[in-house]
Amino acid sequence: MKTYFVMALALMLSACALPETSVKTGSPRPTLIIKGAPVGSVLVVDGLVMGQAEQFNGAPNELIVEEGLHQVEIKQGNVTLHAEKAVVSNGESRTVTVNAGGR
Repeated sequence: MKTYFVMALALMLSACALPETSVKTGSPRPTLIIKGAPVGSVLVVDGLVMGQAEQFNGAPNELIVEEGLHQVEIKQGNVTLHAEKAVVSNGESRTVTVNAGGR
């Protein structure tokens, strides 16, 4: 019985000693900055609504996105004020400027 207890205790202690691993990349994720978006307009990236476009003006907020090609749209109601495809890579901060005159 004593041998069983010692073996069980050794097994439990060895389970606590397993190494912990974590993976970190050295590159920051790319971001999008929206300039010139009118108040009340909405930012849509790849068909997903991200929120009010003016909040991502880079001071201080930027939208963190995945690396690659993205369809960026600024909408006000059902009207698309600006649309473009943006390619971003790791660490890049891409600025999308909305023309004041619209489309």
